[in-house]
Amino acid sequence: MTRTGPWTGSAWWEHLARVVPLAGEVARSEVQAATDAGLDSELMTDGFVTELVTAELIARVREGDTAARDAMIALGAELEVGPPVVGEEVVSGYLIHVPSPGEPHDEITDTLGPRVRAALDQDRDHRNEPAVAAFLDRLLLAVPALRPLADEERYGYHNEVLAHPFLGDVVQREVALLTGGASLEMDDEWPEEDQAEVRRLYTSAAPDPSAEVRAVLGFLEAELGTDADVDNLIAVAFLEMLPYEDEPGAEIVEMLGAGLRAVLDRQREA
Repeated sequence: MTRTGPWTGSAWWEHLARVVPLAGEVARSEVQAATDAGLDSELMTDGFVTELVTAELIARVREGDTAARDAMIALGAELEVGPPVVGEEVVSGYLIHVPSPGEPHDEITDTLGPRVRAALDQDRDHRNEPAVAAFLDRLLLAVPALRPLADEERYGYHNEVLAHPFLGDVVQREVALLTGGASLEMDDEWPEEDQAEVRRLYTSAAPDPSAEVRAVLGFLEAELGTDADVDNLIAVAFLEMLPYEDEPGAEIVEMLGAGLRAVLDRQREA
């Protein structure tokens, strides 16, 4: 087995690290960093470690590291012939960082075999349900300040907004507007550019930031009951993410309309 701190890779990952040495080196480093950060070792599955490894490799590729590019290509080749049962989780961990065709460094994508390329195409050929897509369009028209958040969650060949992550981001933003940013829990040790990006996405220079909160909640209240897929999206991605009474920004719950509040109450009574 390949020792990587507290994580011992499967026999298949041991083989992978042997035939792609840079992947093994990065795995050891990334797992140790995750361990030092307090991550539970039980979460360090083959797929999770592969995602860590490919994230680091693709970051190096973007910096012009040809060895990292070659390692990404070699990993793709190994995944093409890997056992389907063992490889499925790992293939997903790899593909999340592979460029789409037409994006920078898509020479990595061009080398994928048919099995892995089919998995990539299936994942990236993402389309929202028509009712959900129309709902998102109406939300962004009603509250244009949310467009930067939506753009952060665009994904796939069709540049669709990932509806659930986006609405989760909206919750964070609206709560942050009510708390003056305190709910964001930014660390002073974060790089300034990271702090600036959080402020750009989750704060507002408007004289009355709570006006946006009311606009979002009013929109969701009006949309509730118009479509089952939209109702589920609002319930799961927005209402379930709202703070509890002992958490920062809990006052947002008191601002909910009757329909939204009824759904939230049912959720929290369950």
